[in-house]
This record gives sequence, structure tokens and C-alpha cells, in this order.
Amino acid sequence: MNERTKGLPPNVILAMMALAAVAVLRALLPVKGPPDSDFAFFLLPWMDVIRHEGLASIAGRFSEYTPPYIYLLNVAALIEPAVGTVPAIKLVNLPFVISCAWGIGALVREASGDRDLGKIAAGVTLVCPSLLINSFGHGQCDAIFTSFLIWFVYFAARGRPALACLMFGLAFSFKQQAIFLSPLLLTLLLWRRIKLWHLLIIPMTYVAMMVPAALAGRPWGRLLTIYLRQGDLMQDLSLNAPNPWWFLRGIVDYKVGLIAGVLAGGIAAALIVWRSVKLPRTTVSVLLIASTAAALLPWVLPKMTARYFFVADLLTIALAFVRPRLWPAAVLIQIGSLIAVFAYFSHWATAAFAVGPTAAGVLLLAYELFVASEARGRISETQ
Repeated sequence: MNERTKGLPPNVILAMMALAAVAVLRALLPVKGPPDSDFAFFLLPWMDVIRHEGLASIAGRFSEYTPPYIYLLNVAALIEPAVGTVPAIKLVNLPFVISCAWGIGALVREASGDRDLGKIAAGVTLVCPSLLINSFGHGQCDAIFTSFLIWFVYFAARGRPALACLMFGLAFSFKQQAIFLSPLLLTLLLWRRIKLWHLLIIPMTYVAMMVPAALAGRPWGRLLTIYLRQGDLMQDLSLNAPNPWWFLRGIVDYKVGLIAGVLAGGIAAALIVWRSVKLPRTTVSVLLIASTAAALLPWVLPKMTARYFFVADLLTIALAFVRPRLWPAAVLIQIGSLIAVFAYFSHWATAAFAVGPTAAGVLLLAYELFVASEARGRISETQ
């Protein structure tokens, strides 16, 4: 145990954090949220369909989500009689919340070489406010795809390209927001950490995850174009996302803003890759690239929601444990996400209050990637 982990034994800290997380989970499970929330508007009606259709519902024709989440809601239907509808939907997230914490702990252990620090990082992740509120308060499923992205980063750092691409493919099969980490994927390709054939694992994984829905009768043409159709659902430059588009949504024409925002996102991704290929090929570098991409891209892209910073919320925890000077970035991004998410529960909270903290956190990460790491010539922490 080093100086940073003196005090209570890490196993005790981890156990205490886990108990605190269970207490919060228990308090949040019955929370249904407002009648206009996604939970009430989408998830509860979907459960009605699943009860009516049974296993045939895995086709997911009634949902705007990809079928893998519908498969999990079918699991929720099995425990629904014992716990109730609302808790059943939320409890689907539980193994993935644990996986997120485990993955963050593994990343910190890999980056620092300190097993005890990894345990503490896992414990802190378990009580991360945005993780608990998103999964057990708001009832969203962002912990699912984020858990796979965390393991994607871990296997990328470990030099396991096939497993890394499998994790990315699983994440993408649940949410298209997995593409926020595409700059890391391209950097790994340029580093020759992965080969072109490894990238084929990603679409193959997506297709494999759609097979049960296809067997249940949903056409492949629909399954392969879900994300294209999702893009038409929200005709707004910002849905309470803590980024500059929240202020511009009533000023800039939607189509003009969409084009400008996509171009800005492409430029930001290209700059991240351009800078990243010059970094030493260490675990800390991989974590810095992933964290910056996860924070910067939803900050410059239009059509974002408050929940699209969720991946950055968690990855920055791991980064802060191995780059302590970046704790302010992790805390600021967490604050911004929480303020924006509270707007779903309270009419007084809006993204206007969240833009500042999020912007400050994003700028700190960008400074670390583009300026500080270059000035030092290397990332001081290695594997």
C-alpha cells in the first residue's frame, strides 16, 4: 500500500461504499419520476407490450431502442411479479452498475500498478451520483453501454484488440453514443495496437446481437437502420444538454446548426486523434484520450441530451485517480451532468446552470491532452 491508500483498508472502504450504494438504490427504486419522463412515457408502456406479447416482444417493433435492451426488459418481466414493475426495470441495470465500478477499478489498477487504489476507485464509482441517479432514480440504461465502453478502454490499454473491439461492438449494439470513443479507436489503429480486421468485430457483434430480434420476425432492413431513424426523433439542437447548443437552439436554424455542429464534432474528433498519436502508448494515455473524447464530443455536437455526458462522468473518475490534478475536471463534469439531469425532475433546473461547470471540466481535459501533456513531452504516470 502506498501513501495515497493509507488509512482504512481498501477492502473496508470498498465494502462501506457498496453498502452506501445499496442504501441509495433502495431509496431510489420506487421513484417513478414525473408523468412526462422517458420512464413513464416509454419504459412502462413497453413493459405492457412485453407482458401482452411474451417472448415474441424481443422483436422490439414497439421501441425506439435497439432490441438488446428489449431482451433485458424481458428479463425484468420475469422478476416483475416479485418486486413490481418500476423496480424490475431499474434492477436490470444492477449488474452493469457493478461492471462499471469493477471496470473503473481495473483501469486504475492497470494505470497505477496499485491494486488497493483500484479498489478505492471502484468504491468511489459505486457511489457516483450520476451513476446511481441515472440507473435507479431516472431509470435510464446508460450504465449498460457505458460498462462495455469502460471494458473497451481497459482491453485497449492491455493490448487485447479483439476483446476491445468486442466490447465496443456490444456497447454500440445498445447505444449509438458509443461512437464518442471512436477517436480512441482510430488512435489505436494508427498506433498499430489494432488491425483493420479487428474493426470487423464491431459490426459483426452488432449483427449477432440483432439475431434474436430477426428470428422473432423483425426485418433486417429495420434492424440495421435503427440509428438512422433515431436521428429524426428529436428536432432540437439541445435537449437540456449542458453544451453551447442549449443557448443557440432558439437562435440558430435547426438545419444550419445541425450541419455546423456535425462539422465541429468532426473537427474535434480529428484534433483529438492528431494529438493522441503523439502521446506515449501507455494506459494513462489511453484513459486520457477516452475521457477527453467522451467529454468534448457531446459538448460540441448538436442534438445531445443531458445523459450524453454519462460516459465522461465515469471515465474521468478513473483518470483523476491516476492524474490527481484532474480531480477538478471530474467533479465539474459530474456537477454539470447532475444539474442537467435534475431538470427532468424539477422545472426550475435547466441546462443553463450546467453549461458553466461542464465547460470548465471539458476545457481542463482538453488542456491536459493538447497542452500539458505536450509541454511535458510525456505522461508521467505509466503502466
